[in-house]
Amino acid sequence: MIDRPARDKLILAFEDYLGDKITAFEFDDRLQEIASEDRTVNEVVHAAWFHYDDCKDHKVHLSKSEWDFFQRLLLILRSDAELYARLSKRWSWDHAIAWLAFAFFIGITITIGWGWHLIMWTTPFGVVSILISMYRRRGEPEYTPTEVARVPFETIPQIRRLRNEVPAFEKRRYRAEIRGRKIRSDTEDSFNWVFSHCYWFVFSPLVLLFQGFPTTTSHPLKLTKP
Repeated sequence: MIDRPARDKLILAFEDYLGDKITAFEFDDRLQEIASEDRTVNEVVHAAWFHYDDCKDHKVHLSKSEWDFFQRLLLILRSDAELYARLSKRWSWDHAIAWLAFAFFIGITITIGWGWHLIMWTTPFGVVSILISMYRRRGEPEYTPTEVARVPFETIPQIRRLRNEVPAFEKRRYRAEIRGRKIRSDTEDSFNWVFSHCYWFVFSPLVLLFQGFPTTTSHPLKLTKP
């Protein structure tokens, strides 16, 4: 179904964020306030979440390719086109290793008892967990520059056809000052990286437990029309 009022609210939120009228926190608040049964509205809100920081407020911070992606989403929202997402699940040997490692840690806990001394045992399990994560990242598909430049459209002519259907749409030009913006300093990024990995090692048995479940992969959004 097409929920035009919800799409118009979403368009306004995007335009205000891209025009520096609101920051990421307000952008997030406005996106979450939009409740709709329009599948495209929900898919766009979900896709946008990966392109801003909801822990530290900031003005629009997008690469050129991300900016162009937002423009294509706006084109879709202004039209009657609809988006759909495809999910797939994978179960393989790396999931079995994760659960075997978790079971081994439980065995250690039963043998030596619960206590702070278990922290020293989490380090090797943290290494296993990180290696599993690295292996899965290597298996993620790599998209060509051409594919990145047209997502969620399948072809460039498809973009042109939809743009002809929405003559009022005008693509915003990427502003040079956005390229130099940073959300955090290099020092903050380094600290957060170290801090997050320390947590990863300490809680690695729990991470391994969740890594044992089948991996759900979200494929790029696709257009149902035109």
